[in-house]
Amino acid sequence: MQLNNSAREAFVASAGPNTRFTSLSILLGPSCSTKRGRQLLKQWLEGPCIDSVVLNERHDTVSAVISAVSEEKAILWKLSSLFQHFQSYERELSVFTTAHVVDNFTDTKLSLSDFNGLLKWLRKFQALVKTCIEDAEISSELGNLYSTRLGPILLLCTRDLEPFCAVIPDVLSSMVKTNNAREIDSDNEMRASTSHLHELRYQISQCEVEVTAAVKQAATLLSIAEDRIKVIYADDDQSTIARMGIVLRVPRQDSHRIQQQSGKSLSVIRASRASGVWFSTPMVDSLGAKWKSLKRNYEAAEADLVDFLTSMFRSQYRDFLDELSLRVAELDVLVSFALVSHKHRFVRASIADNRSVFSLRGLFDPFAQNSSIASKKSCDEVTIEMSGDDKKTFLLVKGDPKAGDTKLLQLLGIATMLNQLGCFVPCKTAVLPVFDAMYLRTGAYDQQLFGYSTFMTEMREMSHIFSAMTSKSLVLIEDLCRGTSTSEGLALALSMCLHAMESNTLTCFSSQWRELTDQLAKQSVCVTPTWRHNRKKDSRNSNALQAEFETLMRNCDLPPDLIALISQEIQTLK
Repeated sequence: MQLNNSAREAFVASAGPNTRFTSLSILLGPSCSTKRGRQLLKQWLEGPCIDSVVLNERHDTVSAVISAVSEEKAILWKLSSLFQHFQSYERELSVFTTAHVVDNFTDTKLSLSDFNGLLKWLRKFQALVKTCIEDAEISSELGNLYSTRLGPILLLCTRDLEPFCAVIPDVLSSMVKTNNAREIDSDNEMRASTSHLHELRYQISQCEVEVTAAVKQAATLLSIAEDRIKVIYADDDQSTIARMGIVLRVPRQDSHRIQQQSGKSLSVIRASRASGVWFSTPMVDSLGAKWKSLKRNYEAAEADLVDFLTSMFRSQYRDFLDELSLRVAELDVLVSFALVSHKHRFVRASIADNRSVFSLRGLFDPFAQNSSIASKKSCDEVTIEMSGDDKKTFLLVKGDPKAGDTKLLQLLGIATMLNQLGCFVPCKTAVLPVFDAMYLRTGAYDQQLFGYSTFMTEMREMSHIFSAMTSKSLVLIEDLCRGTSTSEGLALALSMCLHAMESNTLTCFSSQWRELTDQLAKQSVCVTPTWRHNRKKDSRNSNALQAEFETLMRNCDLPPDLIALISQEIQTLK
Protein backbone atom coordinates (compact mmCIF):
# COMPACT_ATOMS: atom_id res chain seq x y z
CA MET A 1 0.00 0.00 0.00
CA GLN A 2 1.37 3.36 -1.02
CA LEU A 3 1.64 6.11 1.61
CA ASN A 4 2.22 9.78 1.00
CA ASN A 5 4.74 11.71 3.08
CA SER A 6 2.18 12.93 5.61
CA ALA A 7 0.83 9.42 6.21
CA ARG A 8 4.35 8.03 6.52
CA GLU A 9 5.33 10.68 9.07
CA ALA A 10 2.10 10.17 11.02
CA PHE A 11 1.94 6.38 11.24
CA VAL A 12 5.49 5.19 10.56
CA ALA A 13 8.12 7.73 11.59
CA SER A 14 6.30 9.68 14.32
CA ALA A 15 9.21 12.12 14.27
CA GLY A 16 8.00 14.70 11.80
CA PRO A 17 7.71 18.30 12.99
CA ASN A 18 4.23 18.66 11.50
CA THR A 19 2.44 15.61 12.87
CA ARG A 20 0.57 15.08 16.12
CA PHE A 21 -0.05 11.37 15.61
CA THR A 22 1.63 8.45 17.34
CA SER A 23 3.62 5.93 15.32
CA LEU A 24 2.51 2.32 15.12
CA SER A 25 6.11 1.25 15.71
CA ILE A 26 5.68 2.46 19.30
CA LEU A 27 2.70 0.13 19.68
CA LEU A 28 4.11 -2.92 17.88
CA GLY A 29 7.89 -2.60 18.09
CA PRO A 30 8.52 -3.41 21.79
CA SER A 31 6.96 -6.87 21.41
CA CYS A 32 9.46 -7.93 18.71
CA SER A 33 12.21 -10.12 20.18
CA THR A 34 14.79 -9.98 17.38
CA LYS A 35 16.58 -7.17 15.59
CA ARG A 36 15.72 -8.72 12.24
CA GLY A 37 12.06 -8.75 13.29
CA ARG A 38 12.12 -5.04 14.13
CA GLN A 39 13.73 -4.30 10.78
CA LEU A 40 11.06 -6.31 8.98
CA LEU A 41 8.32 -4.52 10.95
CA LYS A 42 9.70 -1.20 9.75
CA GLN A 43 9.63 -2.47 6.16
CA TRP A 44 6.03 -3.60 6.56
CA LEU A 45 5.06 -0.22 8.03
CA GLU A 46 6.62 1.64 5.12
CA GLY A 47 4.83 -0.58 2.59
CA PRO A 48 1.76 -2.43 3.95
CA CYS A 49 0.57 -5.51 2.07
CA ILE A 50 -2.08 -5.31 -0.66
CA ASP A 51 -2.38 -9.07 -1.31
CA SER A 52 -5.52 -10.41 0.38
CA VAL A 53 -4.18 -14.00 0.32
CA VAL A 54 -1.04 -13.02 2.22
CA LEU A 55 -3.10 -10.96 4.67
CA ASN A 56 -5.38 -13.92 5.42
CA GLU A 57 -2.33 -16.11 6.08
CA ARG A 58 -0.94 -13.53 8.49
CA HIS A 59 -4.31 -13.21 10.23
CA ASP A 60 -4.51 -17.00 10.59
CA THR A 61 -1.08 -17.06 12.26
CA VAL A 62 -2.01 -14.22 14.62
CA SER A 63 -5.27 -16.00 15.49
CA ALA A 64 -3.41 -19.26 16.23
CA VAL A 65 -0.93 -17.54 18.54
CA ILE A 66 -3.73 -15.67 20.33
CA SER A 67 -5.51 -18.97 20.99
CA ALA A 68 -2.27 -20.37 22.44
CA VAL A 69 -1.89 -17.30 24.67
CA SER A 70 -5.50 -17.51 25.85
CA GLU A 71 -5.18 -21.22 26.68
CA GLU A 72 -1.72 -20.71 28.26
CA LYS A 73 -0.08 -23.38 26.14
CA ALA A 74 3.66 -24.08 26.27
CA ILE A 75 4.11 -23.26 22.59
CA LEU A 76 4.43 -19.56 23.43
CA TRP A 77 7.35 -20.16 25.79
CA LYS A 78 9.03 -22.43 23.23
CA LEU A 79 8.65 -19.76 20.58
CA SER A 80 10.23 -17.31 23.01
CA SER A 81 13.20 -19.68 23.44
CA LEU A 82 13.46 -19.96 19.66
CA PHE A 83 13.59 -16.18 19.27
CA GLN A 84 16.12 -15.82 22.09
CA HIS A 85 18.39 -18.38 20.43
CA PHE A 86 18.08 -16.54 17.12
CA GLN A 87 18.76 -13.20 18.81
CA SER A 88 21.90 -14.51 20.56
CA TYR A 89 23.52 -15.30 17.20
CA GLU A 90 22.14 -12.43 15.10
CA ARG A 91 25.39 -10.48 15.00
CA GLU A 92 27.41 -13.50 13.80
CA LEU A 93 24.61 -14.58 11.47
CA SER A 94 24.64 -11.21 9.71
CA VAL A 95 28.08 -12.07 8.29
CA PHE A 96 26.53 -15.00 6.43
CA THR A 97 23.17 -13.46 5.49
CA THR A 98 24.38 -10.03 4.32
CA ALA A 99 25.17 -10.26 0.61
CA HIS A 100 27.65 -7.38 0.59
CA VAL A 101 29.71 -8.83 3.44
CA VAL A 102 29.72 -12.35 2.01
CA ASP A 103 30.73 -11.13 -1.44
CA ASN A 104 33.68 -9.39 0.20
CA PHE A 105 34.52 -12.22 2.56
CA THR A 106 38.26 -11.45 2.48
CA ASP A 107 37.55 -8.32 4.51
CA THR A 108 35.50 -10.16 7.14
CA LYS A 109 38.40 -12.44 8.24
CA LEU A 110 36.27 -15.56 8.46
CA SER A 111 37.79 -18.66 9.98
CA LEU A 112 36.87 -22.29 10.42
CA SER A 113 35.62 -21.44 13.91
CA ASP A 114 32.99 -19.15 12.34
CA PHE A 115 31.60 -22.03 10.30
CA ASN A 116 31.81 -24.28 13.35
CA GLY A 117 29.76 -21.74 15.30
CA LEU A 118 27.20 -21.62 12.47
CA LEU A 119 26.96 -25.42 12.56
CA LYS A 120 26.34 -25.51 16.33
CA TRP A 121 23.75 -22.73 16.07
CA LEU A 122 21.86 -24.49 13.27
CA ARG A 123 21.82 -27.79 15.17
CA LYS A 124 20.33 -26.21 18.29
CA PHE A 125 17.95 -24.06 16.27
CA GLN A 126 16.65 -27.17 14.50
CA ALA A 127 16.07 -28.89 17.84
CA LEU A 128 14.11 -25.87 19.16
CA VAL A 129 11.90 -25.82 16.06
CA LYS A 130 11.12 -29.51 16.52
CA THR A 131 10.04 -28.91 20.13
CA CYS A 132 7.68 -26.16 18.93
CA ILE A 133 6.15 -28.45 16.32
CA GLU A 134 5.42 -31.11 18.93
CA ASP A 135 2.89 -28.75 20.53
CA ALA A 136 1.71 -27.36 17.19
CA GLU A 137 0.41 -30.77 16.10
CA ILE A 138 -1.98 -31.03 19.07
CA SER A 139 -4.79 -28.71 17.95
CA SER A 140 -6.10 -27.66 14.56
CA GLU A 141 -5.38 -23.96 15.13
CA LEU A 142 -1.77 -24.65 16.10
CA GLY A 143 -1.60 -27.06 13.18
CA ASN A 144 -2.15 -24.06 10.92
CA LEU A 145 0.78 -22.37 12.64
CA TYR A 146 2.90 -25.43 11.86
CA SER A 147 1.89 -25.74 8.23
CA THR A 148 2.40 -22.08 7.32
CA ARG A 149 5.24 -20.95 9.61
CA LEU A 150 7.09 -23.61 11.61
CA GLY A 151 6.93 -26.31 8.93
CA PRO A 152 8.79 -24.31 6.25
CA ILE A 153 11.40 -23.25 8.83
CA LEU A 154 12.03 -26.86 9.82
CA LEU A 155 12.18 -27.89 6.16
CA LEU A 156 14.85 -25.30 5.49
CA CYS A 157 16.95 -26.70 8.35
CA THR A 158 16.51 -30.42 7.66
CA ARG A 159 16.46 -30.48 3.85
CA ASP A 160 18.04 -27.36 2.34
CA LEU A 161 20.80 -26.50 4.84
CA GLU A 162 21.59 -30.04 6.01
CA PRO A 163 24.08 -30.81 3.16
CA PHE A 164 26.15 -27.79 4.11
CA CYS A 165 25.98 -28.76 7.78
CA ALA A 166 27.37 -32.17 6.79
CA VAL A 167 30.31 -30.63 4.91
CA ILE A 168 31.51 -28.50 7.83
CA PRO A 169 32.32 -31.45 10.16
CA ASP A 170 34.19 -33.18 7.32
CA VAL A 171 36.41 -30.14 6.85
CA LEU A 172 36.92 -29.62 10.57
CA SER A 173 37.77 -33.30 11.09
CA SER A 174 40.76 -32.88 8.80
CA MET A 175 42.46 -30.98 11.61
CA VAL A 176 42.41 -33.97 13.96
CA LYS A 177 42.12 -37.10 11.76
CA THR A 178 44.88 -38.64 9.68
CA ASN A 179 42.82 -40.95 7.47
CA ASN A 180 40.88 -38.22 5.68
CA ALA A 181 42.59 -37.72 2.34
CA ARG A 182 39.62 -36.42 0.33
CA GLU A 183 40.64 -33.65 -2.08
CA ILE A 184 38.32 -30.63 -2.25
CA ASP A 185 40.23 -28.35 -4.63
CA SER A 186 38.84 -29.64 -7.93
CA ASP A 187 37.44 -26.30 -9.16
CA ASN A 188 39.51 -23.61 -7.45
CA GLU A 189 42.93 -25.36 -7.67
CA MET A 190 43.41 -25.12 -3.92
CA ARG A 191 46.94 -25.47 -2.62
CA ALA A 192 46.12 -27.79 0.22
CA SER A 193 43.80 -30.70 0.85
CA THR A 194 42.35 -31.63 4.19
CA SER A 195 45.09 -34.24 4.72
CA HIS A 196 47.73 -31.60 3.97
CA LEU A 197 46.21 -29.40 6.65
CA HIS A 198 46.51 -32.21 9.19
CA GLU A 199 50.11 -32.87 8.17
CA LEU A 200 51.00 -29.22 8.70
CA ARG A 201 49.29 -29.23 12.08
CA TYR A 202 51.26 -32.33 13.09
CA GLN A 203 54.56 -30.76 12.00
CA ILE A 204 53.81 -27.60 13.99
CA SER A 205 53.12 -29.64 17.12
CA GLN A 206 56.39 -31.55 16.62
CA CYS A 207 58.26 -28.28 16.21
CA GLU A 208 56.78 -27.00 19.47
CA VAL A 209 57.98 -30.19 21.20
CA GLU A 210 61.49 -29.50 19.93
CA VAL A 211 61.19 -25.93 21.23
CA THR A 212 60.40 -27.36 24.68
CA ALA A 213 63.62 -29.41 24.49
CA ALA A 214 65.56 -26.29 23.48
CA VAL A 215 64.14 -24.47 26.51
CA LYS A 216 65.39 -27.24 28.78
CA GLN A 217 68.83 -26.95 27.19
CA ALA A 218 68.85 -23.17 27.70
CA ALA A 219 67.76 -23.57 31.34
CA THR A 220 70.65 -25.97 31.94
CA LEU A 221 73.07 -23.54 30.29
CA LEU A 222 71.88 -20.63 32.46
CA SER A 223 71.55 -22.75 35.62
CA ILE A 224 67.97 -21.61 36.28
CA ALA A 225 64.65 -23.38 36.57
CA GLU A 226 62.91 -24.25 33.35
CA ASP A 227 59.73 -22.38 34.30
CA ARG A 228 61.76 -19.13 34.55
CA ILE A 229 62.08 -19.11 30.76
CA LYS A 230 59.04 -18.10 28.74
CA VAL A 231 58.64 -18.93 25.05
CA ILE A 232 57.29 -16.11 22.87
CA TYR A 233 55.81 -17.03 19.50
CA ALA A 234 55.96 -13.99 17.23
CA ASP A 235 53.04 -12.86 15.08
CA ASP A 236 52.62 -10.15 12.51
CA ASP A 237 51.86 -7.51 15.16
CA GLN A 238 55.24 -7.97 16.86
CA SER A 239 57.40 -6.49 14.12
CA THR A 240 60.60 -6.52 16.18
CA ILE A 241 60.72 -10.30 16.45
CA ALA A 242 58.48 -11.29 13.54
CA ARG A 243 61.48 -12.25 11.41
CA MET A 244 62.73 -14.68 14.08
CA GLY A 245 59.50 -16.57 14.77
CA ILE A 246 60.38 -17.70 18.31
CA VAL A 247 62.34 -16.00 21.12
CA LEU A 248 62.94 -16.74 24.80
CA ARG A 249 62.51 -14.39 27.73
CA VAL A 250 63.71 -14.38 31.34
CA PRO A 251 62.77 -11.98 34.16
CA ARG A 252 64.94 -8.99 34.98
CA GLN A 253 66.18 -10.77 38.13
CA ASP A 254 68.02 -13.34 35.95
CA SER A 255 69.57 -10.82 33.56
CA HIS A 256 73.06 -11.31 35.06
CA ARG A 257 73.02 -14.93 33.95
CA ILE A 258 72.30 -13.84 30.37
CA GLN A 259 75.20 -11.40 30.50
CA GLN A 260 77.58 -14.18 31.52
CA GLN A 261 76.63 -16.32 28.49
CA SER A 262 76.02 -13.51 25.99
CA GLY A 263 77.96 -13.89 22.77
CA LYS A 264 78.94 -17.50 23.49
CA SER A 265 75.88 -19.74 23.26
CA LEU A 266 73.10 -17.16 23.05
CA SER A 267 72.37 -13.69 21.72
CA VAL A 268 70.47 -10.88 23.44
CA ILE A 269 67.67 -9.35 21.41
CA ARG A 270 66.17 -6.80 23.77
CA ALA A 271 66.33 -5.90 27.45
CA SER A 272 64.06 -3.72 29.57
CA ARG A 273 62.99 -3.38 33.18
CA ALA A 274 59.39 -4.13 32.40
CA SER A 275 59.68 -7.18 30.16
CA GLY A 276 63.06 -8.56 31.20
CA VAL A 277 65.62 -9.92 28.73
CA TRP A 278 64.68 -11.39 25.35
CA PHE A 279 67.26 -13.77 23.92
CA SER A 280 67.73 -16.68 21.55
CA THR A 281 70.03 -19.61 20.87
CA PRO A 282 71.14 -21.11 17.55
CA MET A 283 68.75 -24.03 18.04
CA VAL A 284 65.85 -21.68 18.86
CA ASP A 285 66.67 -19.59 15.77
CA SER A 286 66.50 -22.68 13.58
CA LEU A 287 63.27 -23.88 15.16
CA GLY A 288 61.77 -20.38 14.93
CA ALA A 289 62.36 -20.19 11.21
CA LYS A 290 60.88 -23.67 10.76
CA TRP A 291 57.86 -22.89 12.96
CA LYS A 292 57.19 -19.62 11.16
CA SER A 293 57.30 -21.32 7.75
CA LEU A 294 54.95 -24.09 8.90
CA LYS A 295 52.61 -21.56 10.48
CA ARG A 296 52.34 -19.57 7.29
CA ASN A 297 51.69 -22.71 5.25
CA TYR A 298 49.06 -23.80 7.76
CA GLU A 299 47.31 -20.42 7.64
CA ALA A 300 47.35 -20.52 3.84
CA ALA A 301 45.87 -24.04 3.84
CA GLU A 302 43.23 -22.99 6.37
CA ALA A 303 42.42 -19.94 4.25
CA ASP A 304 41.93 -22.25 1.27
CA LEU A 305 39.45 -24.31 3.27
CA VAL A 306 37.64 -21.15 4.33
CA ASP A 307 37.56 -20.03 0.69
CA PHE A 308 36.09 -23.38 -0.28
CA LEU A 309 33.39 -23.25 2.40
CA THR A 310 32.59 -19.61 1.63
CA SER A 311 32.39 -20.26 -2.11
CA MET A 312 30.13 -23.28 -1.55
CA PHE A 313 27.92 -21.36 0.87
CA ARG A 314 27.66 -18.32 -1.38
CA SER A 315 26.74 -20.31 -4.48
CA GLN A 316 24.39 -22.92 -2.98
CA TYR A 317 23.19 -22.16 0.54
CA ARG A 318 23.16 -18.42 1.15
CA ASP A 319 19.64 -18.01 -0.25
CA PHE A 320 18.37 -20.74 2.08
CA LEU A 321 19.88 -19.04 5.13
CA ASP A 322 18.47 -15.68 4.01
CA GLU A 323 15.04 -17.29 3.68
CA LEU A 324 15.40 -18.89 7.11
CA SER A 325 16.27 -15.53 8.66
CA LEU A 326 13.32 -13.89 6.89
CA ARG A 327 10.83 -16.56 7.99
CA VAL A 328 11.96 -16.32 11.61
CA ALA A 329 11.62 -12.53 11.44
CA GLU A 330 8.11 -12.86 9.97
CA LEU A 331 7.11 -15.24 12.75
CA ASP A 332 8.57 -12.85 15.33
CA VAL A 333 6.55 -9.94 13.93
CA LEU A 334 3.33 -11.96 13.78
CA VAL A 335 3.78 -13.17 17.35
CA SER A 336 4.26 -9.51 18.29
CA PHE A 337 0.96 -8.70 16.54
CA ALA A 338 -0.74 -11.49 18.49
CA LEU A 339 0.58 -10.29 21.84
CA VAL A 340 -0.53 -6.71 21.18
CA SER A 341 -3.93 -7.83 19.86
CA HIS A 342 -4.52 -10.06 22.89
CA LYS A 343 -3.47 -7.34 25.34
CA HIS A 344 -5.69 -4.62 23.82
CA ARG A 345 -8.58 -6.95 22.86
CA PHE A 346 -8.34 -6.33 19.12
CA VAL A 347 -10.54 -8.30 16.71
CA ARG A 348 -9.87 -9.83 13.33
CA ALA A 349 -11.20 -7.76 10.45
CA SER A 350 -13.01 -9.45 7.60
CA ILE A 351 -11.42 -8.73 4.23
CA ALA A 352 -14.18 -7.31 2.04
CA ASP A 353 -14.39 -8.69 -1.48
CA ASN A 354 -16.11 -5.48 -2.45
CA ARG A 355 -13.52 -2.76 -2.07
CA SER A 356 -16.20 -0.14 -1.36
CA VAL A 357 -17.37 -1.69 1.94
CA PHE A 358 -15.84 -0.02 4.99
CA SER A 359 -17.35 -0.87 8.38
CA LEU A 360 -15.86 -0.30 11.84
CA ARG A 361 -18.06 -0.82 14.87
CA GLY A 362 -16.82 -0.02 18.34
CA LEU A 363 -13.57 1.52 17.09
CA PHE A 364 -11.37 2.73 19.97
CA ASP A 365 -7.97 4.32 20.46
CA PRO A 366 -5.38 1.63 21.40
CA PHE A 367 -3.01 4.22 22.86
CA ALA A 368 -5.72 5.62 25.14
CA GLN A 369 -6.63 2.07 26.14
CA ASN A 370 -3.25 1.54 27.84
CA SER A 371 -4.51 3.44 30.86
CA SER A 372 -8.05 2.08 30.63
CA ILE A 373 -6.80 -1.52 30.83
CA ALA A 374 -5.07 -0.81 34.12
CA SER A 375 -8.09 1.02 35.53
CA LYS A 376 -10.56 -1.49 34.00
CA LYS A 377 -12.51 1.37 32.42
CA SER A 378 -13.76 1.31 28.86
CA CYS A 379 -12.65 4.03 26.50
CA ASP A 380 -14.66 6.00 23.94
CA GLU A 381 -15.84 4.04 20.92
CA VAL A 382 -17.05 5.09 17.47
CA THR A 383 -18.96 3.32 14.70
CA ILE A 384 -18.34 4.07 11.03
CA GLU A 385 -20.31 2.67 8.09
CA MET A 386 -19.37 3.53 4.49
CA SER A 387 -20.25 1.76 1.26
CA GLY A 388 -19.63 2.52 -2.37
CA ASP A 389 -22.62 0.45 -3.43
CA ASP A 390 -24.93 2.65 -1.35
CA LYS A 391 -23.11 5.80 -2.51
CA LYS A 392 -21.98 6.53 1.04
CA THR A 393 -18.30 7.24 0.46
CA PHE A 394 -17.73 10.53 2.28
CA LEU A 395 -17.30 10.51 6.06
CA LEU A 396 -17.88 13.96 7.52
CA VAL A 397 -16.38 14.70 10.94
CA LYS A 398 -17.31 18.05 12.42
CA GLY A 399 -14.12 18.20 14.46
CA ASP A 400 -15.51 18.56 17.96
CA PRO A 401 -12.46 18.20 20.26
CA LYS A 402 -14.66 17.50 23.28
CA ALA A 403 -16.38 14.62 21.47
CA GLY A 404 -13.07 13.17 20.34
CA ASP A 405 -13.69 13.76 16.62
CA THR A 406 -10.22 15.23 16.07
CA LYS A 407 -8.69 11.79 16.73
CA LEU A 408 -10.86 10.00 14.22
CA LEU A 409 -8.41 10.50 11.35
CA GLN A 410 -5.73 8.83 13.44
CA LEU A 411 -8.04 5.95 14.39
CA LEU A 412 -9.01 5.31 10.76
CA GLY A 413 -5.38 5.35 9.69
CA ILE A 414 -4.37 3.02 12.54
CA ALA A 415 -7.14 0.53 11.77
CA THR A 416 -6.33 0.49 8.05
CA MET A 417 -2.58 0.14 8.63
CA LEU A 418 -2.98 -2.62 11.23
CA ASN A 419 -5.30 -4.60 8.99
CA GLN A 420 -2.94 -4.43 6.00
CA LEU A 421 0.04 -5.32 8.16
CA GLY A 422 -1.67 -8.57 9.16
CA CYS A 423 -2.60 -7.51 12.69
CA PHE A 424 -6.02 -7.37 14.32
CA VAL A 425 -7.76 -3.99 14.60
CA PRO A 426 -8.94 -2.00 17.66
CA CYS A 427 -12.71 -2.38 17.42
CA LYS A 428 -15.52 -4.84 18.15
CA THR A 429 -16.34 -5.85 14.57
CA ALA A 430 -14.71 -4.77 11.33
CA VAL A 431 -15.12 -5.25 7.59
CA LEU A 432 -12.33 -3.57 5.67
CA PRO A 433 -11.27 -3.56 2.03
CA VAL A 434 -7.67 -3.82 0.86
CA PHE A 435 -6.60 -0.33 -0.16
CA ASP A 436 -3.90 0.32 -2.73
CA ALA A 437 -2.94 3.65 -1.14
CA MET A 438 -3.66 5.90 1.83
CA TYR A 439 -3.25 9.67 1.58
CA LEU A 440 -3.27 11.96 4.61
CA ARG A 441 -3.57 15.75 4.62
CA THR A 442 -3.18 17.33 8.04
CA GLY A 443 -1.62 20.30 9.79
CA ALA A 444 -0.85 23.84 8.70
CA TYR A 445 2.76 24.70 7.89
CA ASP A 446 4.78 26.47 5.22
CA GLN A 447 7.94 25.59 3.31
CA GLN A 448 10.11 28.67 3.47
CA LEU A 449 13.04 26.91 1.82
CA PHE A 450 11.03 26.60 -1.42
CA GLY A 451 9.07 29.83 -0.97
CA TYR A 452 5.73 28.09 -0.38
CA SER A 453 3.21 29.65 1.99
CA THR A 454 0.88 27.61 4.20
CA PHE A 455 -1.93 27.89 1.64
CA MET A 456 0.39 27.02 -1.26
CA THR A 457 1.75 23.97 0.57
CA GLU A 458 -1.78 22.77 1.26
CA MET A 459 -2.87 23.21 -2.35
CA ARG A 460 0.19 21.35 -3.65
CA GLU A 461 -0.52 18.42 -1.33
CA MET A 462 -4.17 18.26 -2.37
CA SER A 463 -3.16 18.42 -6.03
CA HIS A 464 -0.87 15.43 -5.53
CA ILE A 465 -3.61 13.50 -3.70
CA PHE A 466 -6.23 14.15 -6.40
CA SER A 467 -3.84 13.14 -9.18
CA ALA A 468 -2.73 9.92 -7.46
CA MET A 469 -5.87 8.61 -5.73
CA THR A 470 -8.04 5.88 -7.24
CA SER A 471 -11.35 4.27 -6.34
CA LYS A 472 -9.34 1.77 -4.26
CA SER A 473 -7.62 4.45 -2.15
CA LEU A 474 -8.39 5.93 1.27
CA VAL A 475 -8.11 9.71 1.70
CA LEU A 476 -7.92 11.39 5.13
CA ILE A 477 -8.17 15.19 5.22
CA GLU A 478 -8.04 17.46 8.25
CA ASP A 479 -9.52 20.85 7.34
CA LEU A 480 -8.78 22.85 4.20
CA CYS A 481 -8.12 26.40 3.03
CA ARG A 482 -7.33 28.01 6.37
CA GLY A 483 -4.63 30.23 4.86
CA THR A 484 -6.84 32.43 2.67
CA SER A 485 -9.96 34.58 2.92
CA THR A 486 -13.20 33.15 4.27
CA SER A 487 -15.22 33.30 1.05
CA GLU A 488 -12.45 31.97 -1.18
CA GLY A 489 -11.51 29.29 1.33
CA LEU A 490 -15.11 28.13 1.66
CA ALA A 491 -15.52 27.88 -2.11
CA LEU A 492 -12.23 26.03 -2.60
CA ALA A 493 -12.80 23.59 0.25
CA LEU A 494 -16.35 22.85 -0.87
CA SER A 495 -15.21 22.27 -4.46
CA MET A 496 -12.45 19.88 -3.42
CA CYS A 497 -14.81 17.90 -1.18
CA LEU A 498 -17.38 17.64 -3.99
CA HIS A 499 -14.63 16.40 -6.32
CA ALA A 500 -13.71 13.70 -3.78
CA MET A 501 -17.37 12.67 -3.61
CA GLU A 502 -17.63 12.37 -7.39
CA SER A 503 -14.48 10.24 -7.62
CA ASN A 504 -16.14 7.49 -5.52
CA THR A 505 -13.02 7.34 -3.31
CA LEU A 506 -13.56 6.57 0.36
CA THR A 507 -12.78 9.89 2.05
CA CYS A 508 -12.79 11.11 5.63
CA PHE A 509 -12.94 14.87 6.03
CA SER A 510 -12.63 16.60 9.40
CA SER A 511 -13.35 20.30 9.85
CA GLN A 512 -14.46 22.77 12.51
CA TRP A 513 -15.67 25.19 9.83
CA ARG A 514 -19.39 25.26 10.52
CA GLU A 515 -20.47 26.87 7.24
CA LEU A 516 -18.56 24.21 5.30
CA THR A 517 -19.80 21.24 7.30
CA ASP A 518 -23.41 22.43 7.05
CA GLN A 519 -23.23 22.47 3.26
CA LEU A 520 -21.43 19.13 3.05
CA ALA A 521 -23.95 17.49 5.36
CA LYS A 522 -26.66 18.15 2.77
CA GLN A 523 -24.96 15.85 0.26
CA SER A 524 -26.44 12.37 -0.08
CA VAL A 525 -23.04 10.64 -0.04
CA CYS A 526 -22.14 11.99 3.41
CA VAL A 527 -22.20 9.86 6.55
CA THR A 528 -21.24 10.79 10.08
CA PRO A 529 -19.63 8.71 12.82
CA THR A 530 -21.57 7.56 15.86
CA TRP A 531 -19.74 8.03 19.16
CA ARG A 532 -20.35 6.29 22.45
CA HIS A 533 -18.66 8.25 25.22
CA ASN A 534 -18.04 6.21 28.33
CA ARG A 535 -18.11 8.98 30.86
CA LYS A 536 -20.62 9.90 33.53
CA LYS A 537 -23.22 12.46 32.60
CA ASP A 538 -22.84 15.83 34.25
CA SER A 539 -25.63 16.15 36.80
CA ARG A 540 -25.35 19.90 36.99
CA ASN A 541 -28.02 21.97 35.24
CA SER A 542 -27.36 24.40 32.41
CA ASN A 543 -27.59 27.48 34.66
CA ALA A 544 -24.84 26.18 36.93
CA LEU A 545 -22.67 25.40 33.93
CA GLN A 546 -23.24 28.88 32.50
CA ALA A 547 -22.36 30.47 35.82
CA GLU A 548 -19.18 28.42 35.97
CA PHE A 549 -18.33 29.48 32.42
CA GLU A 550 -18.85 33.17 33.24
CA THR A 551 -16.59 32.81 36.27
CA LEU A 552 -13.94 31.26 34.06
CA MET A 553 -14.18 34.16 31.59
CA ARG A 554 -13.82 36.71 34.41
CA ASN A 555 -10.76 34.86 35.70
CA CYS A 556 -9.27 35.25 32.23
CA ASP A 557 -9.68 39.05 32.53
CA LEU A 558 -12.12 39.32 29.63
CA PRO A 559 -13.94 42.68 29.38
CA PRO A 560 -17.37 42.70 31.08
CA ASP A 561 -19.15 43.83 27.91
CA LEU A 562 -17.59 40.91 25.99
CA ILE A 563 -18.68 38.47 28.71
CA ALA A 564 -22.22 39.83 28.51
CA LEU A 565 -22.23 39.53 24.72
CA ILE A 566 -21.01 35.91 24.88
CA SER A 567 -23.67 35.03 27.48
CA GLN A 568 -26.34 36.61 25.28
CA GLU A 569 -25.19 34.56 22.27
CA ILE A 570 -25.29 31.37 24.37
CA GLN A 571 -28.87 32.10 25.38
CA THR A 572 -29.77 32.76 21.75
CA LEU A 573 -28.34 29.41 20.64
CA LYS A 574 -30.29 27.63 23.36
